[in-house]
Amino acid sequence: MSLFKKIFIWTAISIVAGVLIFVVTTEVTSQPSFCSSCHYMESYVEAWKASSHGDVTCTDCHFPPGYLNKLKGKFSAVSMAVNYMTGVYKRGKPHADIEDASCLRSGCHEQRLLEGETIYKQDISFNHTSHLSELRRGKKLKCTSCHSQIVQGEHMTVTETTCFLCHFKNQPDEVPINDCNWCHEAPTSELDSYDHTMILERDIDCSKCHGTMQLGEGNVPRERCSMCHSEWGKLEKYNDPEFIHKYHVTEHKVECQNCHDLIDHKSISKTTGIMPGCEACHSETHQAQMGLFSGTAGMDIPPNPDHMFEAGLTCQGCHMWSQNVSDIPEFGHTSIAKGESCELCHFEGEFDKRITQWQTVMKEKIILVEKMIETVEKEIHVYSKTNEVTEEIEKMLLGAKHNFQAVKLGNVVHNVTYSDELLQGAYETLNQILVKIKSSVLPPQFSTYSEKIPSECKSCHYGQEEVTVEAFDIQFSHNIHVGQNEIDCLKCHSNEVSHGQTIITRSECLNCHHSNEQNECSKCHSIQEQFYDGSIAITSEQLPDVMYDAEIECNECHMNDEDRISKSGIKVCADCHEDDEYYDLAVEWKTETHELLSDIQEKLIQSEKVELTQEQKLIVNKIRLGVGFILEDKSSSVHNNELISTLLSDYIDALNEIMP
Repeated sequence: MSLFKKIFIWTAISIVAGVLIFVVTTEVTSQPSFCSSCHYMESYVEAWKASSHGDVTCTDCHFPPGYLNKLKGKFSAVSMAVNYMTGVYKRGKPHADIEDASCLRSGCHEQRLLEGETIYKQDISFNHTSHLSELRRGKKLKCTSCHSQIVQGEHMTVTETTCFLCHFKNQPDEVPINDCNWCHEAPTSELDSYDHTMILERDIDCSKCHGTMQLGEGNVPRERCSMCHSEWGKLEKYNDPEFIHKYHVTEHKVECQNCHDLIDHKSISKTTGIMPGCEACHSETHQAQMGLFSGTAGMDIPPNPDHMFEAGLTCQGCHMWSQNVSDIPEFGHTSIAKGESCELCHFEGEFDKRITQWQTVMKEKIILVEKMIETVEKEIHVYSKTNEVTEEIEKMLLGAKHNFQAVKLGNVVHNVTYSDELLQGAYETLNQILVKIKSSVLPPQFSTYSEKIPSECKSCHYGQEEVTVEAFDIQFSHNIHVGQNEIDCLKCHSNEVSHGQTIITRSECLNCHHSNEQNECSKCHSIQEQFYDGSIAITSEQLPDVMYDAEIECNECHMNDEDRISKSGIKVCADCHEDDEYYDLAVEWKTETHELLSDIQEKLIQSEKVELTQEQKLIVNKIRLGVGFILEDKSSSVHNNELISTLLSDYIDALNEIMP
């Protein structure tokens, strides 16, 4: 065999062997197991295994598509491996730039740019097309601008803090991009914690309730550049943000948080950030209000923040009305809150009345506790003449006064339920002091009805237990039902159709009230009882009905065939007396009463058109009051015909004298 032929054979064998070695080496070094051979790569490989990319080979992402790109990538990887093994690797941790082409390659995310909007997490709308194909704030973003490796234990995760930096730091003046609706759709379902339909209709700024939703400024400390760079020429670029972002974001994958301080996207309303910026001169002047609102003002009282504080409402969300501090506008103004502030988001026409109700009920309790503090201090003074006042008693008194002052200075409207708890705590502590010093003073009674109102109701309807309203033509006392009998609000009311809708029916009320013939009718029908026994306040002498004198009880006339108390007709008179003349008599009474009432009401209308003396006005007002009671009785004089006929006749005579 000639020398040339030998050289050719060995050359061919060497080439084939080299190709095989290259192919095998390339394949082996493309496996994740090879990547983890370097100890500082182990955590990255483990994160990759548990990620959604766990079935994608490392090189599919880290090398752009194309054979030449793969060769280039392998050369770079080999050089890194050599540097690692020889100990000359300069970086503190692995670093790799992943090109968009790797993500958008066929079989991966090639359709992502065409898909338009998608929902990130639960309710954040995100559009890949606009973020990758258009400049964002003058910068070209890459897939890895948002999908990065900075979260420990996760591989190529979306880093939310990157979103917050772009959307909240240094907002452009022409088109701010921190508007909530860019990412969030306002919840408008009844299933959500709050239906924002009315907020959208009235175009109310989200920040009225949620504040700025930004914690942190995202600044870049100059010394942070030195963590990667030491060359002065590079450090000089600190003041060139366009170059910095182009080099780090567009050309290389450097996480934003490597340079920037964090910006967190959350409500600052649960921090001191909701306080007006007045502290420079007026130190802590709103601490009492803030303490009530946040539910943290008390001593030895569990925290109980107002539900609007928990919802993220800022002070300015309610204090939106400008009021001059004096008659001279130039001397400045302050921002105040009104019931209308609540009605912008809640129910119109309700909150002025509701707030007045809170203040009325709480004013009585504040006065009660204040007088009790004065009493206890006097008792302690007397006690100290013969006994040593212990440190425990002094501490208890201090705590009671602290809780009292928190309510008095903080304004109960900032958290009426917590104010009640603070006053209740102060009252109980003062009572304990009286016991400890063996005082003979009996403390006044302190109402605690509000504890029996469901928490979802009492935040707004505090004091409702003191309110009496008309229901089914009867005076309905919340005190009796909620306070004394502890009936749940939701027994009669529901929010399913409209807020506070009355769902109980008259018949359901009667199932309870008329279920026992021993029920006291006067609890609901006091006017009827007073006419029946002749004690009604509009008569000068008591004139009971003849049936009352005969000791006939209400249920003897108002019991139906099913032995249930019900509204009876005049036929019951004839049935009981077994004489049809009583039916005719009752009809005559009712007819006469209707005619007299009609004449009187016509006269009362005429009285409004004539000039009356002061004495005549008093007579007319007395007649109006009496007619009102008679109409409220609703029996057309059957409950006491003699008394009602006498009153109506007297009214007609008096009006005829005034207006002949």
